[in-house]
Amino acid sequence: MPDIVIETSNGRIRGTTTPSGVHIFKGIPYGGSVAGANRFQPARPPEPWTGVRDALAYGPTAPQARPAEAGGTGADDPASAARMAPFLAFLHGLAGDEPAQDEDCLVLNVWTGGVDQQRARAVLVWLHGGAFSTGSGSWPLYDGTALAARGDAVVVTINHRLGPLGFLHLGELAGDRYRDAGNAGMLDIVLALRWVRDNIAGFGGDPNRVLLFGDSGGASKTSILLGMPAAKGLFQRAAVMSGPLIRSCPADVATANAEELLGRLGIAPADIAKLHDVPAELLIEEAEATGVPIASGLAGAAGSEQFMPFQAVVDGRVLPAHPMDPQASPLGADVPVLVGSTQDDMKMIMLGMPWFGSLDDAGLAALAGGMFGAAGPEFVRAYRAERPDATPSELACAFVTDRVMWWGGIDWAQRKIAAAGAPVYVYRFDFATPALGGILGATHGGEIPFVFDNYPLTPMAGDRPENASVARAVSEAFVRFAQEGDPNHPGLPTWSPYTLDRRATMIFDAESRIEDDPRPAIRELHTRGTG
Repeated sequence: MPDIVIETSNGRIRGTTTPSGVHIFKGIPYGGSVAGANRFQPARPPEPWTGVRDALAYGPTAPQARPAEAGGTGADDPASAARMAPFLAFLHGLAGDEPAQDEDCLVLNVWTGGVDQQRARAVLVWLHGGAFSTGSGSWPLYDGTALAARGDAVVVTINHRLGPLGFLHLGELAGDRYRDAGNAGMLDIVLALRWVRDNIAGFGGDPNRVLLFGDSGGASKTSILLGMPAAKGLFQRAAVMSGPLIRSCPADVATANAEELLGRLGIAPADIAKLHDVPAELLIEEAEATGVPIASGLAGAAGSEQFMPFQAVVDGRVLPAHPMDPQASPLGADVPVLVGSTQDDMKMIMLGMPWFGSLDDAGLAALAGGMFGAAGPEFVRAYRAERPDATPSELACAFVTDRVMWWGGIDWAQRKIAAAGAPVYVYRFDFATPALGGILGATHGGEIPFVFDNYPLTPMAGDRPENASVARAVSEAFVRFAQEGDPNHPGLPTWSPYTLDRRATMIFDAESRIEDDPRPAIRELHTRGTG
């Protein structure tokens, strides 16, 4: 593949060009070192370099636990462990052969169909999933070649600090020098967005048409950035995919989590300097044992700060308030947003629960009571009426998916609409994956290969004749949205913004369709609350 050299604000970089004409640049530094004395500090731009720097291979992945090592998989239960083994192998397949982990992980990747300045392409900046503790922008699942090959988009993926290295709130424990430690990972993303603003025109992109989008943890980060003053104006559209974060971690809870981690490490707040010398692997290992792991019951029954102890913190400065509570942040009011979920979003996480596949009616009633309080019996009746042939395990999975993702997305959209700003478009992705014998359904992250139009690169999509048409419909909607703030295109039925009167929802499937207010009875139940 022929080389291509681009001038950036830090120096020249060399990328490659595919036979289809897509220029690819990998591992571009957007931040300096965040190791050693710089650990827990806001990152600075990288030092300029002389000559031409190769951007031919992905840069380091942020230090993190591997999927099989992460908590909450139910691995202590033999039956759960047996179920999870093929699923974890599936996750490893999605990640591919990741680069080595390293604290100095502030790198990004760019795919573009042309670097000519005459055609200003929309820019799609992807925030990877994995909550706030795992993931990487270098997964094959996020390869931007196919989107860029269309010629109307520039795709950017990034790596940033995760877990305690990116979200350990030390401000109340260690003084002013560490006041931003709890949001260092979010400030990394802001630094990457500034790099895009300053450099993306050289890659053929338009810095005034930037879509910030992500799935799962990436969606939650997008929600947070809509409420961060430092991010204001750095992106003009957003997409929140299966991660509708309403509240982030309060400062007092984040401080308690930090105290617990310091106690595990045997470090007193007065000796905080010792924290810089703790090996990253040990820091992450102890962080995995901090908080409340999901070992049984239903995800979502506890606050996210309990089972995600290291996430963005409402510190009153970097993040002045919860992104969407008690109302949507006014900082993001002028940004149009796509909000959506998949039909079986949380089922993959439920595979590790001891009850999965063996839950009986009494167990379902107990779980419903734990989630919905006194309204539990009403939820059971309503879901049974909607899905009379579903097993108790399937209904339990639906409870979690709807509360966390489907209803969570509607709640998010309603709060954004109440801010009386830019429009919100709502979707649901129903195209089920055939992976693992179809057990996952329309799974969490299942829309990603179709948004990126790179479905042949992942086992998620399988080999189905409908894949190409679904990818065209979905990817074109996202590119149009990045270009114009409106996802409509000729390959879809007319998609109106979501309103409280009509509640227009795009159902992406083998044959996509618009439904107004899908499942109104279930929505009303969730609207009334959990008792």
